[in-house]
Amino acid sequence: MADQQLRDFGRNVGSWFKAFPKNFPRYVTERLPIIKWLPRYQRGWAVRDIIAGVTVGLIVVPQGMSYAKVAGLPVQHGLYSAYIGAIFYCFMGTSKDLTIGPTAVISLVTGELVADLAGKMTPPEVAAMSCLIVGVFTMLLGVLRLGIILDFFPTTVLVGYTTGAAATIVIQQIPKWLGVPNINNRAPTLSWLDLVFGLVSIFILLAVGLAVDRWGRGRFSIQLIKISRFFFVTVLATALSYAVNKDPSYDSKDQPIYRLSILKKVPSGLPPPAAATLPSGLVSEVAPKLAAIALATILEHIAIGKAFARRNRYQIDSNQELLTLGLANVTASFFGAYAVTGSFSRSAVKFQCGVKTPFAGFITGALVLLAIFFLTPLFFYIPDAALSAVIMVAVSTLISPPSVFYQFFKINLWDFLSSQVALWVTIFVSVESGIAAGVGFSLVVLLFRVARPNFHVLRQLKNRPDVFIDASVDSTLDTIPAPHGILVFRIEESTTFPNTETFKTWVIDETYKYTRFGGKVKSITERQWSDDLEVHIRGLRRIAHGAESNITDDDLPRLRAVVLDFSAVNNIDSTGLQGLFDLREILKDYAGVADYPAYFFELHFVGIQANVLRILELSGITRPVAPIALQKVQVLEHDDGSNSNSASPLSRSNTNQNGEIRLHDVDSDAGSDIRKADDDQCSSTKGGSASTGGFKVESNKEHPAPGDIGVAALSVNGLGSSPFLKEEGLVHLTVRDAIDSILVRSSQWEGGASVDEEERPSSLGKTDVHYV
Repeated sequence: MADQQLRDFGRNVGSWFKAFPKNFPRYVTERLPIIKWLPRYQRGWAVRDIIAGVTVGLIVVPQGMSYAKVAGLPVQHGLYSAYIGAIFYCFMGTSKDLTIGPTAVISLVTGELVADLAGKMTPPEVAAMSCLIVGVFTMLLGVLRLGIILDFFPTTVLVGYTTGAAATIVIQQIPKWLGVPNINNRAPTLSWLDLVFGLVSIFILLAVGLAVDRWGRGRFSIQLIKISRFFFVTVLATALSYAVNKDPSYDSKDQPIYRLSILKKVPSGLPPPAAATLPSGLVSEVAPKLAAIALATILEHIAIGKAFARRNRYQIDSNQELLTLGLANVTASFFGAYAVTGSFSRSAVKFQCGVKTPFAGFITGALVLLAIFFLTPLFFYIPDAALSAVIMVAVSTLISPPSVFYQFFKINLWDFLSSQVALWVTIFVSVESGIAAGVGFSLVVLLFRVARPNFHVLRQLKNRPDVFIDASVDSTLDTIPAPHGILVFRIEESTTFPNTETFKTWVIDETYKYTRFGGKVKSITERQWSDDLEVHIRGLRRIAHGAESNITDDDLPRLRAVVLDFSAVNNIDSTGLQGLFDLREILKDYAGVADYPAYFFELHFVGIQANVLRILELSGITRPVAPIALQKVQVLEHDDGSNSNSASPLSRSNTNQNGEIRLHDVDSDAGSDIRKADDDQCSSTKGGSASTGGFKVESNKEHPAPGDIGVAALSVNGLGSSPFLKEEGLVHLTVRDAIDSILVRSSQWEGGASVDEEERPSSLGKTDVHYV
């Protein structure tokens, strides 16, 4: 099987290289989506795109400088990071709402990396190095189409570590917001002027936001006030800061002493391109932080893109998004930027502005470039307290309220715990540790769920003989057990090495509860020294039937068959397959087949998926079953007044030279039990055809009635095999089909004895359908 997969992979790779010249134009179009949407661009879209681009530009300029301070970088590096990603995404992005730039979480992790490498590399070198490595890693994931890796990072972990990171940023900004570089409760280090600027700035930001939410909902012109409040507060604070600091005093070294903490000089223009470097001795030291930056970058970007795509009912290409993000970071690393990703707050602003295409990102990038080249002298007097207020309010939207975590708790305890692990480890240790702890915890829970899945004993609905359910799901439903000696089990997980032993043990224990041992009882001298099976079985039966029930073997039926519902099993490995063989042998011994070969026992399967069925067939635990699409359907109708010996003619079925089951040698008495199908079915060349010498109708009937059986019930698939090879596990479409087959086959195996009235197949007297 593995060799075949390897050969198929080789053929696919060869075919791809051969078809590459012909598919190159299509490949370019897929990599540059702007080629598809730009020719269809409508004039009416331009207004919305320009409004969205300018609005986001007014936000990202103060935010970019603020986030650069969180990352431990000069403020101009936040602006360098803001324009490249926005422009790149215009050409390669697949979401109209997403905007790329500096974000709070990435800035926090970058700041931790800068602090770790202090004295070994300058902050700009650390930023460029991290940006390049993150970009290369992300780009490789996109090129190799490995976006599936993101599926192992649950939403609860994303919410947890994002909230933890945002809370950490808010805490870190408090000293600058208060104007206290090093808080000391024994020294008067508080700057009252910084405190006033910080308090007033944060009050205005919060008040404007709350007022617009209350009175301006649904009115776009008023919503713009809230959207642009970061820009206006920064401008207002800068103007007041200039008034306060325009006439500074000077120290002994002729250096100005400003009354308020400000940004001071911000270089104009772009830095010359420079390649990032990573000293070989620092690889192991920076690897965890770089991995955290890369994972946070990818997770934020894809999560935000998918969220807005769902809201606006369009699709994004995850692999194309990874490629775009990677190229943007690789390019930005040469121009003084640090790692960038999708921003939720600025993407939400674009959405609120009614953006129509990714062209808005180009407008944003152009506005940031304009600020870098012409507006940096005005940044001199921006107060640090005002920027800290901007950061605190901006990241506060990333802090999930307690109601979100309570919702996780109500839905699933494990989801709640994974979010809490990510949250508190991020706050008290670091972001990369929070991500690793949250994901690690979630993977352990996932493995535990695989290793200990849910198992169910199925019972029949009293008034619906074709429906079998787990009675524990709804106790109000009236159910009855399967016929005596037949047990029906369902596993809600793939049968693989972590859960095989558990599944096997559970099936055996359930068998002990509801059936009796059919073999010879060993004497005390014949038993193993450690044999305490009787004690174990008595304990199980007390649990199942009640402590006062005093159930004994005489009260229980002998095991005749076990039906395994594999409808939820989408994979089975070698360990699981061996477990099925072992289970079959244990059940056969318990049914008494080893001691009494005349006893009947079979293992049946229901609802097997195609890939699992192929493995079971190759193993020999089932016989090859033709695909449903290639199978013919035989329709047999029994007389409504058929007696208890109606199964007799079926026992005399055999196969013709073509391998088809036919009924023959049917005497007049037996023949009276079989009547022809409806005339339209017998005469129609499309629907079926009749044959003599034993009635047979072929039909293209698409939906067989539940519980119908036919000749194939005697030989699993009607391909001419012996009808009584008990070593095989027979395959059926439904549980009803399996039980009807067991009742007919057990009756014939045990010498043609009539079927008990309570166990008579409900389909007798109906149209019988089986697959051949």
